Amino acid sequence: GARGATPTLAMSCVSAQRAWHHPGVLRVGKTPKVSRRGRFVRAATAASAGDDGRPNKNRVAVFVSGGGSNLRALHAAMQDGSVDAQLAVVVSNALDCGGVLWAQENNIPTLRYPPTKQDKADGVGLTPELLVVALDELNVGFVCLAGYLRLIPPALCQRYEKKMLNIHPALLPAFGGKGMHGNAVHAAVVASGARVTGPTIHFVTEQFDEGKILAQLVVPVFPTDSVDDVAHRVLKEEHQVFPHALSALVDGRVEFREDGVPKIKKKDGDAWE
Repeated sequence: GARGATPTLAMSCVSAQRAWHHPGVLRVGKTPKVSRRGRFVRAATAASAGDDGRPNKNRVAVFVSGGGSNLRALHAAMQDGSVDAQLAVVVSNALDCGGVLWAQENNIPTLRYPPTKQDKADGVGLTPELLVVALDELNVGFVCLAGYLRLIPPALCQRYEKKMLNIHPALLPAFGGKGMHGNAVHAAVVASGARVTGPTIHFVTEQFDEGKILAQLVVPVFPTDSVDDVAHRVLKEEHQVFPHALSALVDGRVEFREDGVPKIKKKDGDAWE
């Protein structure tokens, strides 16, 4: 899951100098102004229009920490028209993770957030405020957290209120909270004896895994299942439900009850809400 928190030394961004040595990484200076030199301006210019060259107002930032299978699923849905949006930038705490490497191979801009303690001490890298500035410079309208294992600062939660989604590999509110990510979640599901599980898409707020649930899919858990069995079954559904939820959000098909609970308005051809 993801949560907002007061920024600490470990939460800021990596050195701009170090980031510059990674192809395709967007460079940000020490002041709230995004650099217009070098690779950054080329990446930002390339990201300002859709694949057909036309402007695309539904620009999405995807945050990752690992292999990025949900990142690739979201991008594929954008490419085939299932999601009316464009992938503007990939943000990660680890520039050598699979998601970032994939983005660089596909000429998609990348940003690193947060920085190391040393980078913070040196006064370089992205602060939470500069992260918001960088996303604004890229005209990002929506944010997806796709396996991002770092804290989300309040500044980002506030800027993208009701426009930022997170995916969790279990049926919240069960099996959520601090430390519950990846196989730790599936292990807890198996150990509990639960007979169902599945991915949850929820809005991101400053409270950990407490944003309102937008969509869920349910899969069975059998008594003979291993943790890997459950993980594989859930991941397959993650790749379906995340694009479904993002499509509704960018299309303006998410409605909210008076108590703030969201509901997806079904469109023609949808098999489920």
